[in-house]
Amino acid sequence: MSSRDHLNIGQLYDSRYSPVQTRHNYAKSIQEIHRKIRKEKEDEYKKEKEEEKRRLKELEVYQGKYTRLFWRIWNKTFAKLGEDWVFLAFLGTFVAIISYTVDKGTQMCTKGRMWLYTELAERMFAKWVAWVCLPVCLILWDVGLTHLIAPQAAGSGIPQIKTSLRGVIMKEFLTYKVLIAKWLGITATLGSGMPLGKEGPLIHMSSIIVTKMGKAMSTFNRIFINESKMIELLGAAWAVGVACTFNAPIGGVLFSVEITTAYYAVRNYWRGFFTAVWGATVYRLLLVWIDGVDTITVVFPTSFFVEFPYDPFELISFAILGLICGFGGSFYIWCKTHFTRWVNETKIIKKIKKFNRFIYPGFIVLLVSTVTWPPGIGQFMAADIAPGVQVKELFSNFTWTKENLTVGQMEVVSHWTTQWTGIYTNLVVFFWYQFIFSILASSMPIPNGSFIPVFRAGAALGRIGGELMHLWFPLGIRYKGKITQIMPGAYATVGAAAYGGAVTHTMSVCIILFEMTSQITHVIPVLISVLISNGVARLLTPSIYDLVIYSTKLPYLPDLLPSTSAIYEVYVEDFMVKDVKFVYIGMSYSHLKKLLLESKKLTVFPLVDHPQNMTLLGSIPREELVWLIDKKIGLGRRRRILPSPVPGGSKDGEEGVNGQSTNGKETVPVIDDSSDSDREKEKESVLRVCDLPVKDQMAWEDEQMKHEVDFATVRIDPAPFQLVERTSLLKVHTIFSMLAINFAYVTSIGKLVGVVGLKELRKAIEEANAGESPQETAEASIVSVADIGEHAHPHQGGFFRLGTAPRLKKSCWHH
Repeated sequence: MSSRDHLNIGQLYDSRYSPVQTRHNYAKSIQEIHRKIRKEKEDEYKKEKEEEKRRLKELEVYQGKYTRLFWRIWNKTFAKLGEDWVFLAFLGTFVAIISYTVDKGTQMCTKGRMWLYTELAERMFAKWVAWVCLPVCLILWDVGLTHLIAPQAAGSGIPQIKTSLRGVIMKEFLTYKVLIAKWLGITATLGSGMPLGKEGPLIHMSSIIVTKMGKAMSTFNRIFINESKMIELLGAAWAVGVACTFNAPIGGVLFSVEITTAYYAVRNYWRGFFTAVWGATVYRLLLVWIDGVDTITVVFPTSFFVEFPYDPFELISFAILGLICGFGGSFYIWCKTHFTRWVNETKIIKKIKKFNRFIYPGFIVLLVSTVTWPPGIGQFMAADIAPGVQVKELFSNFTWTKENLTVGQMEVVSHWTTQWTGIYTNLVVFFWYQFIFSILASSMPIPNGSFIPVFRAGAALGRIGGELMHLWFPLGIRYKGKITQIMPGAYATVGAAAYGGAVTHTMSVCIILFEMTSQITHVIPVLISVLISNGVARLLTPSIYDLVIYSTKLPYLPDLLPSTSAIYEVYVEDFMVKDVKFVYIGMSYSHLKKLLLESKKLTVFPLVDHPQNMTLLGSIPREELVWLIDKKIGLGRRRRILPSPVPGGSKDGEEGVNGQSTNGKETVPVIDDSSDSDREKEKESVLRVCDLPVKDQMAWEDEQMKHEVDFATVRIDPAPFQLVERTSLLKVHTIFSMLAINFAYVTSIGKLVGVVGLKELRKAIEEANAGESPQETAEASIVSVADIGEHAHPHQGGFFRLGTAPRLKKSCWHH
């Protein structure tokens, strides 16, 4: 009987792990590992610093004196203040230039379309062809360009960037190709006259610029390659994107606060303001310097009465308008949801898209262009004027139905009336056109935004309410001896904000509206209307951005409804995955290989002391475990035990696979009973292939895979995020949202009992919001990180490595 036979299974460890003997006696070995890790990292850091100094000295030889002077001045001035200021200024400038070029390209396309329609064509059919030909060509070109350069550029991009801010960086959406496709594509989209906007694509493009500028700046300051740093800068990208769309820097910042994340870091506030103000200023200055505009003006100037802008009793009508906009916005989301589902599930449409990608968008753009043809239905929706002019006329501060209009006022009204219809019919047609055809147009695989058509539809809805109020109260509303005139334009502004807030679930549209119109006379009506519409919409449907997240199943957590008590009564033990795939000290390489093959979607594995004790020691990324196997039986290891290329066989002191000696390296013995020519051919084959024969390789691998895995050479996260079993659903949601983590291990007094990730948490939240009790998941083989897929980040904390080694892209054990 050996001296170790009386020990429990949990105490039988190799001599290398002698300090780890019981469940509660592994601290010493972990401390030694950490000490070695710190020493290695310090040595590596010193070497990197020395190498960097040497490289900079070499570069100084090739730099001119002015270049060196510039960098000295930079390091003594702006570098002292921080690179963030310069970084954000460049970001605002680039986004402003992009927004300006998109607007100029759209204006050129609009002028070209009107020239074809008015000057080139004479007969009705020719005018119809002239009206539809340019939009069809632009959209088909847009579809082909997006598909060839970057299919990820289709859509608004806000849901994907919102997911990236959540902590799951979707790198395929942040490339130069997507930027080019988005830039050219949104110009063609808006130039075609489709009822779509540019705020989403502009936010997406600004996020790409942030990412690429961060990589460029990392050569001067390595802090810009930090993931947390980039997430902070992405928040500024949202602000400047909105600011350069509506010339609303304050609204852009508040919009980024509401949309980006559930928990906004206050330290990012100044970044958003600085970038938004800089971008909006540059954008308007470009109009002054290039277009010859007299001064910096707002997008939609208005001039409402200041002394008595509205009567207190009108607050009731504004509240009713907000209620209507809330239900209307929810109905819009409902229609968009079902239409998208119908398009994706209808077999005929799927076959058409598969047969040719241009047929479906070609049909949509032909339909939309035909509907807006001025001699046809377009005459009932002011299709003969530009979209921006439509909004300006809807915000006009005079009543369209009153008598004795001026020449300028009659010209405005002429766009919204015909010989057969009046303003109410035309406004209703305009509203339903924006409602229906914005849903149809957004289903095309092109860059597009959804806020602008919603804003126009809300303005038309508010204008209808304002004109009706004037019809019912032609002399105004009398209160305490004072008569307050009805201003339908004010109702249009309130309706635009309320309808936009209902669809996007934001309150920042109020500030955006004030900045676009430079009017704050109706602050209270706008706030009341938006609050009511927002509250109604939140109870009925998700926002338009969350709708895409849900439909495409992006790894983003839904919000918790405060009205349910389940968020306090449901605990992590109710929905965690209990059958966890793990690695442990003392396991063999063959067991590790089997585990990796069985769990191909997992990106991180927890490390425990023993399968019986299950004490959590840390976590290891999948790539590290693959590297361990490659290091053990990979091509590099096998090359060291190949037959000696020297004629005459191996040298003394070498040991082969079958026991022969090869200078301490394993090798395959040379076959002596073959002829000289066969032996030469065999050696040539071995030298050419540079590998073992298949049979010998398999036998050697089987022998090597029986050895115990040495985890001392891999990166280990000693403190992965952990939860206890009785952590409530509310706390789990808060932790995942604030820290932007993707999964966490569940422990009980240090013992690993489960794991919970975005998949399980999202399902639990949905069931809690629906009033159901979360069911324990039965998925044992695919843990929550698998739901994140290729976008997952395997590390949640800081990893450490005892040594460095090259990564092998393909390992031999996959065969």
